[in-house]
Amino acid sequence: MAHNLTDILDGVAIPMAYKLGYMINSYREPSFRAIEAEYGLTRSEILSLIFLYFKDGIAAADICDFSGHLKTNISRAVTALEKKKLITRKPHLNDQRRQLLYITEEGRKMHDLFMPGLVDRERDMVACLSSKEQEQLAMLLRKLCAYAPTWNSQPMALERNQTGD
Repeated sequence: MAHNLTDILDGVAIPMAYKLGYMINSYREPSFRAIEAEYGLTRSEILSLIFLYFKDGIAAADICDFSGHLKTNISRAVTALEKKKLITRKPHLNDQRRQLLYITEEGRKMHDLFMPGLVDRERDMVACLSSKEQEQLAMLLRKLCAYAPTWNSQPMALERNQTGD
């Protein structure tokens, strides 16, 4: 590569977002590819299993709202996970049109197979930080996540030069 990684990460107009994206992609892409190769789960299926393991009995729309994934991708994942017997769907008690998702025992076992690798990878990712720096990073990430709804629901301004210059 002709440019130093730091030059690129610091040189773009959006250095914070670019660095966050770089870290997420460096963590997620190889991890999820390995899980897909080993267990035959797609990214959306992995994400859905992780979410359902944490909070059972939710709708697919809840996963979409949290993750930002497209409804069609999560819908396909839910169908595939159900065929693999890793989740089940049950109608909502008060709204029969709404389906709630539940992770099965097989789904929990699958989660328990791939999650240790993700935990190890996260540990490797932050190994260059001291314990205090890891605590600071965790606090800053919580703060950024809590603040996200105030800006991420706003339309992005895509202004262009309208003067014709």
